[in-house]
Amino acid sequence: MPFPRRSPSAAALLLCALLSWLAIAAGASSSASAAAPPAAARGSATATLATALLVFLPAETDVSPDAPAPPTVLDRFAAHPQLALGMSSATQSGYSARQALLDLTAGTRTSLGTYRPSDPPLLTFTPAAAAPAGAAGRITLWPAAVRRAATAPAEIFPGLLAGSIPGGAGYAGVAGQENLEAIAAAGRDGSVAAVSLGAPTTVAARAQTLLRDHRLVVASLTPGATGDRELGELIAARRPDELLIATQAPPPIQGPQLLWMGIAGLGRPGGLTSATTHVPGVVAGIDVLPTVLDHLGIAVPKAVRGESITASGSRDVAGIEALSNRLGVIGARRTPAIEAFFFTWLGVVLLAGVLRDRRGIAYGMRLGGLALTWLPALLLVTAAIDPSRQAELLTIAGGAFGLAALTDRLLRWPRGVALPAIVGLLFYAVDLANHSHLVIRSLLGPSPRSGSRFYGLGNELEIALTLLLLFAVAATLPRRERSRGGALAFALGGVVLAAVMGSGRLGADVGGVFTVAGGAAVATLLMLPGGVTRRALGIAILTPLAGLGALALLELATGGNGHFTRNVLHGSGGDLVDTVKRRYEVAWSIVSHNYAPMLTILCLLAIAYALRYRHRVYAALDGDAVWRACLGGGVGASIAGTLFNDSGVTMLFIGVVALTCVTAYLRGAPSPPGERASR
Repeated sequence: MPFPRRSPSAAALLLCALLSWLAIAAGASSSASAAAPPAAARGSATATLATALLVFLPAETDVSPDAPAPPTVLDRFAAHPQLALGMSSATQSGYSARQALLDLTAGTRTSLGTYRPSDPPLLTFTPAAAAPAGAAGRITLWPAAVRRAATAPAEIFPGLLAGSIPGGAGYAGVAGQENLEAIAAAGRDGSVAAVSLGAPTTVAARAQTLLRDHRLVVASLTPGATGDRELGELIAARRPDELLIATQAPPPIQGPQLLWMGIAGLGRPGGLTSATTHVPGVVAGIDVLPTVLDHLGIAVPKAVRGESITASGSRDVAGIEALSNRLGVIGARRTPAIEAFFFTWLGVVLLAGVLRDRRGIAYGMRLGGLALTWLPALLLVTAAIDPSRQAELLTIAGGAFGLAALTDRLLRWPRGVALPAIVGLLFYAVDLANHSHLVIRSLLGPSPRSGSRFYGLGNELEIALTLLLLFAVAATLPRRERSRGGALAFALGGVVLAAVMGSGRLGADVGGVFTVAGGAAVATLLMLPGGVTRRALGIAILTPLAGLGALALLELATGGNGHFTRNVLHGSGGDLVDTVKRRYEVAWSIVSHNYAPMLTILCLLAIAYALRYRHRVYAALDGDAVWRACLGGGVGASIAGTLFNDSGVTMLFIGVVALTCVTAYLRGAPSPPGERASR
């Protein structure tokens, strides 16, 4: 019996269906093979894109008093040769762990005193349940942090880091802990896109999983050996196109902080630095944002003031640790150094008075004034040798008075101040040209730990060097009456010092220019033979603006990258307004608190007294026009520095104290009363 026959159409349909199924299966297999990542890659869309991992490692604190000291975070980072090493300034002019994390997410910062309120809200991390729709976690009180940021005189946007990355950031933490570092993964609305909480031993694996779907992942490790092992796993699993930033978790303590940092993926495991600091081994927390976005190929928002971190030079663990140790003692030694100097001066005056009566008191006064002018140079010496606390105080006080005694013997009064003034100016000019290696280690230098300034000259040195310049000119001019030559000497000296201070590659940017210009302009006016005319006064008033224009040309010619370049030349009008506003808000917060109002009044009274009774106070000068111009210029520099900087009454106080000490030198003439000393 013949088999039943199918219709040709049915057979054709079956054959076509079979062939189609085979084709689809083959195509799917081919597509799956082409899309599959290599074995070492992560099987997701981010496998072909650069990624970044920000890891927080806390220092060990819960250690038995009898146990040996645990390794520092630097030691733990140094154990991984892949990491370039350095330290990061956490905040500016005030510290809190939450503020450090907020600044990191914003990529810019300002003094805590300019916020209203000054302290950040008590932000906490809340996972899943309370998170907004589409998010895996949130930071509580985030709206309060955003409102507070809006009160600062700068464009500060918390959450800008994660908010600039499509899809946001992931966070891997430890269940049952505070997980405060999740703030670094929060977007502009305070939400965290993805969260993975679990055991301390699985942070590395969970962070790797999050990197499959997010280009930035923040991870919190635990102190001790467990955290070290997890960090080692993350470093070992790092892809060539992954940037790994390991940083010390901001500790919940008070006081300025420099946090250890190690980075893999910068091309070489050297020392960290950035254009924000210009200091090898030191970066700022706000530099993390531009570093991550640059690595991911994402445009850095205009509001960001941080600069990308780079690695250069050798991996000098001992050198970085030595720098950290030195920066850590500067603040604690400043007041004892001042006390040691003035108590030594008091002892010299009393001893000399007992031994030589009035002539001895005059000698002691003269010696103290000379010793003060030696201090700036000696502070660079102690910065170079990095002595112990007692040795530094002895070197400063004993060395200053020893050099003063030698100077007084070699140079006639009142020429003696020329030598320490010239030596101090030369020392600082050489070190500034050498990238401020000693200036930042000196007791009168900037304060990298506070984050206010990292290189060049701080406000204290601005006024100190301006006064040294005025003293040097006054002590070396051969003619003592008013003259155009004397006026030109003060003016040219001011131009040179303003160029040194103003250059972003060397010194103090805009504030230093106004300080020097104020002092040099007043001294020049007082030295003009015709007196203070309207024309001369107009020129003097325009001098700071001319200096600002010259600074702009100097910056453009030398390629400097200081505050003036970034905020003015390359910024907008709003940037300039924000800078000026921030300076005066910081200055006012200083002037209006604690003892600053009374100190301001005392300084102004001292100036008024010296002006009102100038013929009595400076009788020993017998009408010396040069020293009168110098002292007037010193007052002008002190006032200009106070008005055009953000240090409040500090510059005025330093200026008045220094001028008082030099007045003591000038009143301590070695000649008998009524006899004018040979000059």
